[in-house]
Amino acid sequence: MHDNGAEQLYTSIHTIYRKLRRIPEPGPTHMKGLPSITKVQWWILRTVWKQKQCTAGYLAKEMGVRPSTMSQMLDRLEKAGFITRFKDSVDGRVRIIRLTDMGQNIFHRSEAWFVQKLVDSLNLLTPQKQQTLIRLMEELAAPFSRQNDH
Repeated sequence: MHDNGAEQLYTSIHTIYRKLRRIPEPGPTHMKGLPSITKVQWWILRTVWKQKQCTAGYLAKEMGVRPSTMSQMLDRLEKAGFITRFKDSVDGRVRIIRLTDMGQNIFHRSEAWFVQKLVDSLNLLTPQKQQTLIRLMEELAAPFSRQNDH
């Protein structure tokens, strides 16, 4: 692909990302009764949800931030009632992080909103084009996923 093609692809991906990164404020039809969260907080909640439980060090590595920065982010999430931290039963120096019921609730409701935004756009394409796009995006994402494993 020429540099121009890569620029066009980057611009398209960035446009989609910008539209998806804003989680709407809670309102009568969305996340009623729950506080709003940032995209970074959503990614932390998502990572903890996928892992079932994890450590702050794991989250810091996954997010590419310093452990002290992650600790501050976790303090805010714990204060908001989205996560709980407790000592590991095997190694008391290690603190394990889990989502609370409220954390799971806001994560799932936010995720549903993101998915619906994608569905609205995907529905502009034929089913065949949708499948082609998804397959190509998975192929494109694969090398990036492998880079994160190292």
